Amino acid sequence: MSQRRQWIPTFSLFLFLYPAGWFISRILYLFNRDISSNNLSIIGTIITFFMFLFVLPGWGRTRWKTNHTWLSLGLDFRNKLRSLKIFCSGFIFSFFLLLTFCLFIFLCGWIDGFDNIKLGELLNAILLIVGIVFAEEIVFRGWLLQEMVLLFGLRRGIFVQSAIFSLAHYRSDIGFLALIPFLTGLFLFGLVLNLRRAIDQGSLWGCVGLHGGLVGTWYLLDSGMVIFSNETPYYLLGPSKYMVNPIASVFGIIILLTTIFFQRRLFASTGRFLTSTVNASFKDETP
Repeated sequence: MSQRRQWIPTFSLFLFLYPAGWFISRILYLFNRDISSNNLSIIGTIITFFMFLFVLPGWGRTRWKTNHTWLSLGLDFRNKLRSLKIFCSGFIFSFFLLLTFCLFIFLCGWIDGFDNIKLGELLNAILLIVGIVFAEEIVFRGWLLQEMVLLFGLRRGIFVQSAIFSLAHYRSDIGFLALIPFLTGLFLFGLVLNLRRAIDQGSLWGCVGLHGGLVGTWYLLDSGMVIFSNETPYYLLGPSKYMVNPIASVFGIIILLTTIFFQRRLFASTGRFLTSTVNASFKDETP
């Protein structure tokens, strides 16, 4: 199959699944017209994701020539202790990154105080990790990374996948000057997660722990656990005064670049362990 034709299945999958999920959600709306448009969109996305999970085993058999699709995605459900250790290592690393970030803000005197974690906010943070982050990792660091490696090889595939991950989070409600650091931070974060999966010998659990730890913990911090001073320069907390997201802050981008530097060295010393059955050669490629 030519390189151009190999792109067709990759992009046609969600071009089919998303409209199908949207259509099914509209059928549900006919039986309950009290559903808001926002909730209807969420329902359509959830339906699309479950349809995606349903077709994945068949996709693996026909596209990647494997009967072990979940292993190819980095989800080893057999060795639960190893998977738990990898998840915890990713989660602990996310805690270390946020601790470094908050410690810098604290030493600069831009934290006014601390508050207790509320039960509702804690449950929301857990839901972010178990639901949204886990789903994102299956799609981006699991399926999409496999596809990009198939199309481009390991080195370019990692960069292309990170770029798609960044652009997939495009927001039209922020200005252009804020959008640049926002997408840049997400691109670098995508590289960190991709290299993390390689360092974890193909396991996806470290990515889930790292991504979920950052998202869930920051949600708790930003929900009132840490009270940031109004005098804090906005570029240290996010891309603009109206959007607080450390991924897009100056200090956050510096942390991500530093992490990539050390991950790259670790990757070079541990080798290439991405669990993959796609027809791509990882030989003599270094990110």
